[in-house]
Amino acid sequence: MTQLKKIVVAIDAAIAHQIGRDAYQVTFNDGLPTLDDGLAFYISQLANLEARIYEAKYAAINYDELIPVDTSLPEWVDQWDYISYDGVTIGKFIGASADDLPDVTINANKSVVPIGYAGNKYSYSLDELRKSQQMRIPLDTTKAKLAFRGAQEHTQRVAYFGDAARNMTGLFNNPNLALSNSTLNWFDPATTGMQIVEDVDGFLSDIWTNSATVHVPNVIVLNSARWRRINSMPMSKELPNTTVLQYLKENNVYTGLTGKPLRVEQRLQLSAAQLAAAGVSNGNKDRILAYELNDENLGMQVPIPWRSLAPQMWNLKVNVPCEYKISGVEWRYPFSGAYRDQF
Repeated sequence: MTQLKKIVVAIDAAIAHQIGRDAYQVTFNDGLPTLDDGLAFYISQLANLEARIYEAKYAAINYDELIPVDTSLPEWVDQWDYISYDGVTIGKFIGASADDLPDVTINANKSVVPIGYAGNKYSYSLDELRKSQQMRIPLDTTKAKLAFRGAQEHTQRVAYFGDAARNMTGLFNNPNLALSNSTLNWFDPATTGMQIVEDVDGFLSDIWTNSATVHVPNVIVLNSARWRRINSMPMSKELPNTTVLQYLKENNVYTGLTGKPLRVEQRLQLSAAQLAAAGVSNGNKDRILAYELNDENLGMQVPIPWRSLAPQMWNLKVNVPCEYKISGVEWRYPFSGAYRDQF
């Protein structure tokens, strides 16, 4: 047996910056294919791998379409702090020499939102690395894509339903938003299109009036079955070529005030079965969410988007750890949205 010696793995400076570490020292036998070639080849593949992963589009991962996501916080934070305030002020008639002027008072409140550290990993065997390097075949990206997908699934679950163990709330189950119930059965053959439109517009109007006309809901989110129902249902005999969905988008309190069409979205997670699976107890009903979507009213923090770190040797495998940091969804202004549970 030849004498063992240390072989310093030389890694290109750009790739070393990409993975965020210096090159490692690896011990191998003389005369055998060394790991330096295989690992360097692997890292060169990894450098291009993440770009391809982020190019992949997953239709079901869509939380960022409904939630403003902020990635500006530093990576080391464990909580998201912000200060809100309210003021008390009034004016009145006074005399020219009055000294009893009404004073302005400000009440400030600090809110603390927890941020959780999360991760997963994928790995390859040394034999896979040798074969990939010798045959000049790029490594299979399936494991990396699955790791990315798993992190996205977790992030979306937290975005929609939070994490009770970590005191995180989600978009669809925030206890501070108003909750009402509707008795109208949209799937009853006797239910008309106008009844559905009035049911939804009444819900939107409640948010507008309960917020003292400050918040005008511009987005409504239904479960998939209800969206399909109004998307295919003719509005009336007088409007056979107009669906309930089309009519609703143009005839509601938001459109009446702004002249812009209402945004109507669908999410499977708002069905009774999905809500029950997420631990939401609402009498086995579907849920509707309506709210004013902007980055002042609500938001989610992602200080560290999913990323893979430097490959790490472990026995006969190369592990690739991955990390990310996320918060739940924080509603700064609870009167900007509301829920309605429906039969």
